[in-house]
Amino acid sequence: MFPASLLAPSGPGASVYSTKVEPPILGDALCGQIAAEIDNSRRRLGQAPLVRDGRLDRVAHDIARATGGRRALPPDAVAFLLWHYGIVEPEPNLFLLRGDDGAEGSALASLKAQSAGAPAAAEWRRLGIGVQREIGQWSAVVVLQDKNLDIEAVPRQWRQGGQTLVAGRIRAVFRSPEVLVTPPHGAVERPPVTRRHDGFVTRVPCNRGEGTYQIEISALDDRGPRVLANFPVYCGTEPPGTIPVAAEAAPSVRNPAEAERQLLELLDRDRKQAGLPALVRDPRLSAVARRYSREMAETGEVAHFSPRTGSVVDRVRVAGVTPPPTILAENVGSAASAADAELAFMSSPGHRDNILQPEVTHVGVGVVAGREEGGVVALYFTQIFAGWAK
Repeated sequence: MFPASLLAPSGPGASVYSTKVEPPILGDALCGQIAAEIDNSRRRLGQAPLVRDGRLDRVAHDIARATGGRRALPPDAVAFLLWHYGIVEPEPNLFLLRGDDGAEGSALASLKAQSAGAPAAAEWRRLGIGVQREIGQWSAVVVLQDKNLDIEAVPRQWRQGGQTLVAGRIRAVFRSPEVLVTPPHGAVERPPVTRRHDGFVTRVPCNRGEGTYQIEISALDDRGPRVLANFPVYCGTEPPGTIPVAAEAAPSVRNPAEAERQLLELLDRDRKQAGLPALVRDPRLSAVARRYSREMAETGEVAHFSPRTGSVVDRVRVAGVTPPPTILAENVGSAASAADAELAFMSSPGHRDNILQPEVTHVGVGVVAGREEGGVVALYFTQIFAGWAK
């Protein structure tokens, strides 16, 4: 275990969560050069220009300051910074650049190649850039994020016993918005949502005791359910001001089989902590999960529905799993390690609900390595949960 240090944001925390853009931070000249290079690259590819968001600038600056551009922060630390600055959209893409003074040109060329080839590039809507300089050297962090909804301001801190309105609008490509909440104690809850055209509204009560309430807003598109926002609110308690981060990055597991073993162990741990039994390993489900992780690694797209293989129901049916499960659920994602993947799943109320379903009895997991992006080789994860009613 590596010794931990405390990461403290450089700026004050937001009082509310919002999807409104803040003015960019005018800092190092390299920030402007990076922004111009990204704009030019996207223009040549016919992609929409990105909006610079000062909140993402602060996130990028804090990552560069904390790591010197030598490595990415773990996902929970990145999420902590997003939430500190009032950002609700999940899972940004990060690109790390580093070099000696005078080598900025070659780094910009590298960024151009990496960002243009990223599968998620067409989905990006917002941009943040941070630069940290040392004697004779510099490091830069580029944060790119999608934006699929607008929400009314949500306070980060709530009073115990009260309730808060969660309302907004989703992009036209989505439908059927849903709000899920993980309270400090108890199972995932789905408060009733009123839907009107592309709008939604619900009230989330702070009635399960003091602590953190994790709120997720999801909706459907032609690739299945998508998480559009995921953020914590603090009921009767203060938002955290720091987060522990290992002084060195833990060695990543390059062997997908070992990552699968770790993922199953983490699943067992999380279910045990919730008072649930371990799941039976089903090699049939594992084969289906592995094939789908391989497909996602090839396309670079993480989604539940595939134009090639359909939904998880289709994939399990084609594999000849008999009798057909009466309960079937799927988690998919991309991360640098099994630990990061499971942490992301458990931090998302919808994915967490799949893992902690009492009716689920069997599981299959599949992990496949993808290509390198932003200096990191991503692993693609699929978890398939099944149950058979008696």
